[in-house]
Amino acid sequence: MDILDKYDLKEWWNTSLTPEQRNQIARDYQPMGFTLGVPYLYAKIVGKDNCETGKCCFLDVLACVAIDGAKAIVANKTEEAVKETLNQPRKNFKDIHLALTGLIKHHYRQRDDQAHYQKAKELCWLQISISTHAAKTFSKPIQPKGISLKKLEGILGRKLAGYATPQTLPSHVGYKQMAIILEKEGDLEGAIKLSQKALKQGWTDNYDKRIVKLAAKLAKRK
Repeated sequence: MDILDKYDLKEWWNTSLTPEQRNQIARDYQPMGFTLGVPYLYAKIVGKDNCETGKCCFLDVLACVAIDGAKAIVANKTEEAVKETLNQPRKNFKDIHLALTGLIKHHYRQRDDQAHYQKAKELCWLQISISTHAAKTFSKPIQPKGISLKKLEGILGRKLAGYATPQTLPSHVGYKQMAIILEKEGDLEGAIKLSQKALKQGWTDNYDKRIVKLAAKLAKRK
């Protein structure tokens, strides 16, 4: 079983993309720098999968690798996967959050087209709507794979630094991009409120500085 089989994407892969598009994506898809005798995309999955992300992120990576018309095809499939995952009883919020980051960037780069501009805004709000859940997922302390932390520390005879420490949250493109959009559209109060919410949740984007800048701009307008 390869990764396309794992995520039940083989039929979509063979029917939605041309042979040339499949060859290009398969050739350029090399996660973590691996290079194999056959395209990594078709390599047999061996051993237990400990990846914290899933189908959404996998498709997002393919969209990043794809060129020309294939990029839009894979991006659309990524959005479809995000919506499917959001409807599942157990949701992988890290997987959804990271895929939405890629989708927002994809559409905002094409913001001169109103359809892409509106889609970027829609996806920003979607990512913001799950931000509390995503923050909990990202802030979870790192856990060693395949063994309990207590057992590992017993074997080593010492405490391990970092494993029990809550992690710093990464950037949040949805909050950041939407605050920029609101500012450009003239809604400074909305941009401030959104930045305050992001700052309170702990996302890493210098929201304190953004709030000061926006407040000064608002005061000048008044």
